[in-house]
Amino acid sequence: MTDTTDDDNRIAAARRIHERARYFRGRFLNHVAVIERDISLILTNLFSAAGASKRTRSRVPLAANKALVLEIIERDYPRYWGRNKEVLNWLDDIIAFRNKLAHSAVDISDGALSRPIECGVGFVDWNGGAPITDKQFQDWEVKANMVSSCLEERKRLLPFKELPSDRAAPPIGP
Repeated sequence: MTDTTDDDNRIAAARRIHERARYFRGRFLNHVAVIERDISLILTNLFSAAGASKRTRSRVPLAANKALVLEIIERDYPRYWGRNKEVLNWLDDIIAFRNKLAHSAVDISDGALSRPIECGVGFVDWNGGAPITDKQFQDWEVKANMVSSCLEERKRLLPFKELPSDRAAPPIGP
């Protein structure tokens, strides 16, 4: 009877772990999907005469689009870049975390099954399988939301481009 009870407990623990892992994956992948869409819209608006009215379906990897957008922001919006460089550079970490969440197996080792769910959920290919707690996950969500806000702000600057500091704006009026 003990073996059956032990097996039932292990199965219940594995279900709780997988449920929390699905929650983390779903929420974070949704955040990154919004970021990816914002990056695509920025690139579409910059390189398309039709602008935002065109649907964007990027066949270019997110990392390549991210690099291009950051290069454009740094070049064409140096003051904006200066104020938001740290947040925008979080994209590298966000993409790496997203990829590990999306493609890593959930840790259901004996140690993970005996650990209380409040102590986190581990992903085999992320951080050596160390569990991700709700607080750590929330920190990732905050970073993703801050990046999203920066990209939204950047979209509102279109089609404006900052003048180089060595060129003055033409005078206004007579």
